[in-house]
Amino acid sequence: MRKKLLYLIVVLFSLQSAVARADSEKIGFVNAQKVLESSKEGKLVQEKMEEYVLTRQKVIELEEKELRQLEEELSRQGSLLSPEAKRMKQTEFQGKLVEYQKKARELNKEVQDKKIESLRKFNKKLEQAVREIAEKNGYLMVLDKDNEGGSVLFSKESHDITAQVMERLDSKSKK
Repeated sequence: MRKKLLYLIVVLFSLQSAVARADSEKIGFVNAQKVLESSKEGKLVQEKMEEYVLTRQKVIELEEKELRQLEEELSRQGSLLSPEAKRMKQTEFQGKLVEYQKKARELNKEVQDKKIESLRKFNKKLEQAVREIAEKNGYLMVLDKDNEGGSVLFSKESHDITAQVMERLDSKSKK
C-alpha cells in the first residue's frame, strides 16, 4: 500500500511539473505562403520572377512566330516548288522546329531554376526573421501553417506570428 501511495505521489508530481513546463514553453506558427504573397519582400520576389518569365516568354514567342511564318510560306509555295526545293524547305522547317523545342526546354529549365533560387533566398530571409522573433519572444518552436493547415492542424490565433514576421521582413527590405 505504501509503495502504491509513493508511486502515485511521484506520478502526480511528474505530471504537475510537465504541465507547468508546457505552460511556460511557447509554440508559435507562421503562414509562410501568406508572408510570400502579402509582405513587401515577398511581393518584390514575385514581381521579379514575373518580369523574368515575361522576358523568356517573349523570346519563345518570337521563335514561334518565325516558325509559323516558315510553315505558312511552305504551304503557300509547296505546290509551286520543285520536289527538291520543297524537300529542302521541309528540312529547314524541321531543323528550326527542333531548335525551337530545344530552346523552349532550356528556357523553361532556366525559369524553374530561377524560381527555386529566388524562393531559396526568400526562405532564408524568412527563416532569419522567424528566428529573431522566436528568440526575442521566447518561442520554443515555430511551425509553418499554410492555408490548408500545413503541418499545424490546430492553433490558437494568439500564437500566430505571421504579421510580426512580415513586419520584420519588410523593415529589413527598406534598408
